[in-house]
Amino acid sequence: MTRFWILPLLILVWSGCGEKPVTKIYEAARLKPIACMRLDIYPASPEMERMMRKLYPFNKRCDTVLEVRHKENICCNSNQNAARKALSAFPHHFLRLEVRRGLTPLYSYYIDLQHRADEEDLREAFARLKKDLGF
Repeated sequence: MTRFWILPLLILVWSGCGEKPVTKIYEAARLKPIACMRLDIYPASPEMERMMRKLYPFNKRCDTVLEVRHKENICCNSNQNAARKALSAFPHHFLRLEVRRGLTPLYSYYIDLQHRADEEDLREAFARLKKDLGF
């Protein structure tokens, strides 16, 4: 019986924090197309804002908001990741994009990174967002 738990346990150990993006398209995103978006970056980063404004003509008056969240020097606290923390390069940064219309979530994108989020990461994330939402 113990042998049957080994594979699922190993999968849990290696899957707590990942290097591939995790995305979710909410049902509300399919009801009404996105006509415009407002940009909100936290923590504020003029460099990141400049990069994002190259990708899309954001409008401060729009009710749909693209929230860009990034963090540096984080630690994944999942106990299932003890082996991965000890034996591999563990991610210490993340990038998250969320699209909301009012309080209603439309889309989310999250990726763990080994480095600070840069222009290439933002370009890839936004390209994925555009592809997933069809605009």
